[in-house]
Amino acid sequence: MSILNIGPDGLILVEALAVSVVIAVLAWRRVGLAAGTPAVVTLVIALAVWQARSPYASSDFTHRLVAASFVAVPSALLLGPSRVQWLARHAWVLVLAGPLLFVGCYVGICELCVKTGLI
Repeated sequence: MSILNIGPDGLILVEALAVSVVIAVLAWRRVGLAAGTPAVVTLVIALAVWQARSPYASSDFTHRLVAASFVAVPSALLLGPSRVQWLARHAWVLVLAGPLLFVGCYVGICELCVKTGLI
């Protein structure tokens, strides 16, 4: 599957699109937060495991935790506003906002980890 070997940086856009589409569908179908959260958490855990098993993954626990936060943090930030009534009616906005949020969080988390000496 060489098409999926685009590296950890390029894969973040694929993950962002997958999470954004799931959250947009949940918002469009007016699924409640109690029912939607387990679906999103399951997807985030699956993506984090997929990242950890990729050939680019580091064996260091700290790096794996930071890589998992690249998916978990923006997913949580996207899930919260998806309950807003206007966004539920215009769910396509979530699909557009998701990748932008993921890239912004990626840069922010990297900057935070470098400044704190985590990586």
